[in-house]
Amino acid sequence: MRSEDERPETQSNPVDGGVEDQDLATRRSMLRLGALGAAAVFTVRPGAGLAQAAVSGITCSIPVPQSSQSGKWIRDDGTVVNPNTKNSYQPPSTPLRGEDVKNSLAYGTRYSGYNQKATDAFNNYIKKLTMGKQGYTCYSSIQSRP
Repeated sequence: MRSEDERPETQSNPVDGGVEDQDLATRRSMLRLGALGAAAVFTVRPGAGLAQAAVSGITCSIPVPQSSQSGKWIRDDGTVVNPNTKNSYQPPSTPLRGEDVKNSLAYGTRYSGYNQKATDAFNNYIKKLTMGKQGYTCYSSIQSRP
């Protein structure tokens, strides 16, 4: 029989699966899980953001002209003018849908109920939108979408 001093230590003996080996295996497993979890977060989150941006471009709208200029008309060059000004068009009564604006700008389609000249005037107005004006965020999201 062996005495206490002669018995091998279980913590350092890899053959008998000592406590140290089990802790090391557990730590490795946790590190693997942590690495996989982090990769999943970085993989899933950007995809969700892209999907959200694509949907917002379709569902957003652009008031023509912005609400602070209601009652005004849109001239051929996209400027906002008083009603019945020469070469100007009465704006739509409801904001233009993002998808309709995208199609009109990309493919030259007309807005429902308006001729091509009025559509072009509205598009010129939209192209002049700057940060801080109503519809600018929608317009910029339409431009960034393929």
